[in-house]
Amino acid sequence: LALPPANKDTWYLFIGTAFYEFEGCITLIVPLQEAVFREEDKKKFPSMNQAITTWIVAFYMFFSLTCWAAFGESVKSALTASLPPGLFSAIVQLAYSIAVIFTFPLQAFPALEVVFHHAVGGRSDPSEATKLNTMSSIIVCLLAVVAYSAIDYLGNVASLLGSLVGIPIALICPALMHNKLVKNAPTSIRRMNYLVAGVGVIATGVTTFTTIVSWNKGAEG
Repeated sequence: LALPPANKDTWYLFIGTAFYEFEGCITLIVPLQEAVFREEDKKKFPSMNQAITTWIVAFYMFFSLTCWAAFGESVKSALTASLPPGLFSAIVQLAYSIAVIFTFPLQAFPALEVVFHHAVGGRSDPSEATKLNTMSSIIVCLLAVVAYSAIDYLGNVASLLGSLVGIPIALICPALMHNKLVKNAPTSIRRMNYLVAGVGVIATGVTTFTTIVSWNKGAEG
């Protein structure tokens, strides 16, 4: 099967999507390391995290290349949409839909908690339950409208989220926070942090701009 090495029309979506994929991993590094009980195990955490991340990237590459070879240029951002019609694909799609329905509350909970905290000023008052439930319903309905509107642009949405959220979390915030928290860091380290943050700012702007101006090229409908 002869396949082009890259899609020349939408290859740039890969940048934002790659950061989007590892957004959760990046934000969990510090909590996971702090959760390690023994001090000697904490010292092993960086090398173990690097090894695990490397294996995850390798698996992602193998999986994506397998799908690319199997489905060719007709492959969709959601693999379940690429499956040939039949009983097996229907069962897989149904199972995936059920999994999304039951895991969505867990995924939305942290974000809703942040919204509620600012809405009620950090108070935990039972009388605010109706207000919070109403806000939750409105947010979920808005997300449903966005999902329906962008149903044919899943790759674009993932890339846009990675560009606007993933890149700042991965490159900008950690570097600037390190300079802020570690006052006695060597000058070379501080300059490197500013360089990484600068690259992050440029990458955020470029990937966001290219994703928006070429939005229709990523349509899958």
